[in-house]
Amino acid sequence: MMARSLKQLGLAGIMGSSLLMAAGWAQWHWVPEQQAALDKLASQARHLRHDLQQASPLSDPAEQNVRVRSPEAAWDALWQGLPDAAQRVPLQSAVLSAASKRGVAISGVQYQGARQPWSEREGQVLWRQRMVMPASGSYPAVKAWLAAMLKEPALSIDEVSLQRGDLASDQVQVRVAVSLWWRKPEKAQP
Repeated sequence: MMARSLKQLGLAGIMGSSLLMAAGWAQWHWVPEQQAALDKLASQARHLRHDLQQASPLSDPAEQNVRVRSPEAAWDALWQGLPDAAQRVPLQSAVLSAASKRGVAISGVQYQGARQPWSEREGQVLWRQRMVMPASGSYPAVKAWLAAMLKEPALSIDEVSLQRGDLASDQVQVRVAVSLWWRKPEKAQP
């Protein structure tokens, strides 16, 4: 009886019935599973976004007040927070020791300092010491080093360039350029 029914349907009927059953299975089983997985990922993304917003430096109420101040008041707060020229060597050493502590090998440092003439204020000027460092280490170590440097308020990361010679290895060659900032008396040498 089954064979007779199949003969009556023919090849087109059998294929149509098969596609209809596959569509029914997808509608009642596969689509809900995919929707549940999508909902779970969307929930994780919302939680991550929330966590990142909570960890944002601007989530601190004291720092939110900085955003509503005038540019002059923000510059005053930044200027007062900068170290003086006596802290330049400890700042440079902190960059190098942070790399060493995390297992990042620095093969050399190129220094370039410049007075920022536009910044003269109260007999002092802003000094920028640029450090360019070729280094190597594991990707997690380099990432940890960069994260540690970001915590230093008188430091800005100007450039990061990564190269990985072997895709299977976690070792990377990196070129990092940072700027250290401090206040120094107008007439003094850095």
